[in-house]
Amino acid sequence: MSATATTPAAEAYPAYLAAVLAGDRRRAFHAVDAALAAGAGLGDVYLLVFQPALREIGRRWQENTITVADEHLATAITQAAMARAFERRFTWREGEGRALLAACTDRERHEVGLRMICDLLELAGWDTTFLGASVPAESLVAMVRTRRPDVVALSATIAPHLPRLRTLIAALRAELGDETPLVLVGGRPFLEDPSLAQRLGADLTADDAGQAVALLQQRFARP
Repeated sequence: MSATATTPAAEAYPAYLAAVLAGDRRRAFHAVDAALAAGAGLGDVYLLVFQPALREIGRRWQENTITVADEHLATAITQAAMARAFERRFTWREGEGRALLAACTDRERHEVGLRMICDLLELAGWDTTFLGASVPAESLVAMVRTRRPDVVALSATIAPHLPRLRTLIAALRAELGDETPLVLVGGRPFLEDPSLAQRLGADLTADDAGQAVALLQQRFARP
């Protein structure tokens, strides 16, 4: 679905973006509340409001039209808005029997995309484990060995973090061998060069949270 489609979520996007750029949490929450009240699904709010807003914030930060503090505040507001909307509208479904574990590589702090993937998969009935930012490789490998998820989702958003990602994937494969979960990676470097995922040892990459969920649902679809 396009972010320009006429839906309650898409219509809420400009107001939400203006609110987070202004650092106004109340206005941001009001835009999300209005979309949900107008019938927007929680998934649509994630994909047509939160996701494009964060991408636009990231673009403006890269172009130096907003400060690091502005970017951090917008991200914090969005994390709060996501948690608030999810808590209000999430309903449990019978499990699909699939599990995903998500984490950022050591020193990687951009975690919101992974949080979106986890929440969207929870809506689809998956069981997800979200470890968040900057997880040391040895701790992550130990957690995967214990929990044995079907998928490990990893994020690296800048090139200097890619060697750590490669090392982490290699450690997973060395520890678990043929029982290594499917490894999904994402972040800006993979948008610019999708073949990078395979070169780093991953199985799959996606442009955004929506595509990641769609690819995983397709990969693990029951016959």
